Amino acid sequence: MISIKIILIIFLLLILRAFLVQKSLILTKRVVAFSMFLILVLLVVFPDASTRIANAVGVGRGVDLVFYFSHLFILFLIVGLWRRSIVLMNTVTKLSRAIALQGAQRPQAEKEQKTEAKEPT
Repeated sequence: MISIKIILIIFLLLILRAFLVQKSLILTKRVVAFSMFLILVLLVVFPDASTRIANAVGVGRGVDLVFYFSHLFILFLIVGLWRRSIVLMNTVTKLSRAIALQGAQRPQAEKEQKTEAKEPT
């Protein structure tokens, strides 16, 4: 029978690989991702360590501590994605305005073009 620890470590490796494959990732993000990976692997291999850490900070079980930190991490990601979407919306607005202004014609120029088209040459 395959141990749950092996399955969890394989999934962690796949997630780490998918994250580190990105070419545009700066070194700091790579170090943070690898550090988180190591911490998670250690918690999978030594599950009693999370209980000891939880007891040291005043939480009853290690699972609860991991649960709390995962919620904080997810909230951090949501706020980051929300801020990024605002920046992207502002960028799209600026680009659409610039495109609209490039294609716009002045009202005086339109009148002159109409009168020139009506006059026989």
